[in-house]
Amino acid sequence: MIILKDNFNRVHDYLRISLTDKCNLNCLYCNPTGAEGLKFRKDDILSFEDLLRIIDVFAGKLGIRKIRFTGGEPLIRKDVLFFFDEVYKLKLKYGFKVGLTTNGTILEDKLEKLKYSGLDKLNISLDSLQPERFKYITGKDQINKVLNAIDKAEKHNFSSLKINVVIIKKINDDEIFDFVEFAKNRKITVRFIEFMPFGNNEWSRGGFVGYLEMKKLIEEKYSLHEISYDGNNVSKDYAIEGFKGNIGFVSSISDHFCSTCNRLRINAKGKMKLCLFSSGQNELDLKHLINSGIDDNSICREVENILKFKLEYHPDVEELIKLEENKMLSIGG
Repeated sequence: MIILKDNFNRVHDYLRISLTDKCNLNCLYCNPTGAEGLKFRKDDILSFEDLLRIIDVFAGKLGIRKIRFTGGEPLIRKDVLFFFDEVYKLKLKYGFKVGLTTNGTILEDKLEKLKYSGLDKLNISLDSLQPERFKYITGKDQINKVLNAIDKAEKHNFSSLKINVVIIKKINDDEIFDFVEFAKNRKITVRFIEFMPFGNNEWSRGGFVGYLEMKKLIEEKYSLHEISYDGNNVSKDYAIEGFKGNIGFVSSISDHFCSTCNRLRINAKGKMKLCLFSSGQNELDLKHLINSGIDDNSICREVENILKFKLEYHPDVEELIKLEENKMLSIGG
C-alpha cells in the first residue's frame, strides 16, 4: 500500500467525494444564482461504477482511511442508497470510515438505511433556527424537515453528528448564542464556519466574522474547555460546562490549517483537487484517466505525481475572490 505524502511530508488519508453538482437549496453563500443555473448532462459526472473503482483504488492501494460524500446535495442523486450499499462492501474489505455531509431536507426517511449501510459520521447544514431566516438564506421553507432529521439522527447513534453553521455578519450572527444552546441537551457538535469567498457568492469583509470574535463572544457567557484531537482536525472544538454537546470553529480564512491538511477532494465531474481553493496544475482529471482505460497502478502514479503541486498555504483572501470558476457547489465543500 502506498502512503500518500506531499512535498511537505503531510500524509493524505482522507478523501472527500462530491456525488453531484446539483442541490435542492439555493444558499446565498454557496448557490446564490439558484440550482436551475447549473446545466449538466448525466455523462458529465462520475458514474457510480467510476466512483466505486476510485474508492477501491484510493482505499486499497493509496491508504485512504476516511471517505466523506458531499454535493451539491448528495442525497438527491438517483439510486444513491444503492450506491451506499456498494460502498459498504468496500468498507468491509478495507476498513475505512464513511461520512456524509447533507443539508438534511430529504434525510429523515433515509437515516435508517444509511446507518445500516455503514455510515459512521454525519454532518448536517443548518444556518438559522428561525423559519423565515432559514428560508431567506436557503431559498426554501424547509427548516422543520432539517430539525426533524437532526432529532432522528441523534437516535441512530452515529459516531459523529455535527451541525454546520456558516456565520455571516448581519445575516445570522445574532443567533450564535441560540446555536450554542442548541447543543445543550444534544449529543452533537455545533460547528461555526467562517464565511469563505467563492466565485459565485458576494463575499465581503463586512460580512465576515472570524472565529476568535465568535469564541470571545461565547466565552462571555459560557465556560469552554478545549478538546484535543489528532493533528489533522480542521475544527477547533470545545466542551461547554454543563452541556451534553460541544461547539467548534472552522477557521478556514482567519487561521489556516493548511500545514496539517490530510484531504484530497474529487468533484462530481471527476477532477481531483488538492485544496478547496486550488485550480489548474493542482487538479487531476480522474474521469479522463478512467475513460482512457488506464490501469489502477497508473492511476496511483498520477495521484502521487500531482501531490507534488500541493501548496503549503492557500492564497490570501484577495486572490481567492478573483477565482471566478471556484464555486463551492461544484467542489463539494
